[in-house]
Parts: sequence; structure tokens; C-alpha cells
Amino acid sequence: MNAALDVEKLVPAWQALRSAAPISHIESELDYEQITAFLNNLLDVVRDDAGHPLYSLVSVVGDLVEAYEIDHEPICD
Repeated sequence: MNAALDVEKLVPAWQALRSAAPISHIESELDYEQITAFLNNLLDVVRDDAGHPLYSLVSVVGDLVEAYEIDHEPICD
């Protein structure tokens, strides 16, 4: 699929999303706490309803959280 990138539409859409939800790469424990709280709120609404309009957002946010947890998991000897 060759989707054209429309930056004129993408930038304001991204800014609007960021003002409504703390979605970005997790850089700190504070970011982690904020995004996990957001994920938990999403899960309270969406639950396991694959037909819910925010279902894919749960998946994306969950992937961000999982990646952070994998990178920051304590190494056990």
C-alpha cells in the first residue's frame, strides 16, 4: 500500500490527539505512570469489545507500555 503522507492534515491531527491523550514514546517513569493510567481508563471503557471504536487505540497504547516494560525490566542473575 502506497499511502501518501499529507503532512498538512497529519500535524494538526497528531496535535489534537496529543492534547486529548498522553500518547508518545515513554521516556520516563512519569510518562509510564501517565500512559498506564490512560490505558487502564481505556480498558475500563473498551473492555474486550473488538468492535469498539477505540479498540485499536488500546492495542497501540498497550504496545507502547509493553515495549517500555521490556526495556526497563530489571535484569535478574
